[in-house]
Amino acid sequence: MLYRICVFAILAFFFSAAPAWSWSGKGHRIVGAIADEVLKKSPTTKAKVKEILGGETLATVSIWADCAKGFTYCHRAPSHEEQVYASKNPEHHNFHYADIPYQESAYVDASAGSAKYDAVHVISYAVAVLRGNAPANDSINLTQREALWVLAHVVGDIHQPLHVAALYYDKDCHDVVDPNIVGAGMPNFGIGTSVSETTGGNDLTKGSNNLHHYWDDNFVDKAMKSVGFTANATAKFVTYVVKHPPQNWQTSGDPETWSAKWASEIMPTGRFAYEGVRLGQAKHPDEVQPTRLKCTAEVTFEPNYESDAAKVALRQVGKAGFRLAALLTAVFESQ
Repeated sequence: MLYRICVFAILAFFFSAAPAWSWSGKGHRIVGAIADEVLKKSPTTKAKVKEILGGETLATVSIWADCAKGFTYCHRAPSHEEQVYASKNPEHHNFHYADIPYQESAYVDASAGSAKYDAVHVISYAVAVLRGNAPANDSINLTQREALWVLAHVVGDIHQPLHVAALYYDKDCHDVVDPNIVGAGMPNFGIGTSVSETTGGNDLTKGSNNLHHYWDDNFVDKAMKSVGFTANATAKFVTYVVKHPPQNWQTSGDPETWSAKWASEIMPTGRFAYEGVRLGQAKHPDEVQPTRLKCTAEVTFEPNYESDAAKVALRQVGKAGFRLAALLTAVFESQ
């Protein structure tokens, strides 16, 4: 009993000391904390993680990939380590997502919206780094320590539907299109030149927020509320999720293939995320066609969208935490 009290006290202090995190913050901390707790059943992996991170927890380092981008929620300038990581990884801003057209049923490498430095490839590369057999990739350069804190972050990202699925318009912002079809044979499937982007839902707005923000932030809080916790009760929420694992979180096969499977798995959820809203009339930002084509539009949530999204967020945050722990266990306990 004393052990459980101490664990809860540590978690409570850890989270209460943090500002109001989003999925880019609170959600990532939760994913890391879930993995930290699950890894208590895998002492070999837990010890290896502690060794590589110099005593830091997965929860602590889970936001560093965003801090390297200068995100304001970090409330500090990028550290020297984060600056070094950013300088040798010029594509690091793109490590966090793929932009697969939501009409697609699976992630397919080299299709529209995929890239050799997207979230799927970065996770696979980081796993290979931790195994000591990283392949050649001139867009990704990670040390073992960097690979570990990138995994702690990007495994969370790839379980957020708008970090994988994207909505595209034609060049005039009139019709929703699939670049795989309308851009077939064009460089980059015409994305940005003859096909317009909405940048993962960031350009689809509802009031003062955008659709991506709702998924990053609001729906995590609603997920917590759906199981009886306030937005500030993150420590209790972590304990709840660990005791109530999401269904079907296990992944089979080589760990380096898991990220592609996760991206494919979430595509139907991405379809829900976009088709569950009513799109207003789209237009180019400020009615001026930018150098790289993109469209903005106001959205309205369909009935039950928010409650259904909360259920998705609850499942996905839990899956990310359990899968992060399982991924690291598969890497370190098979060596």
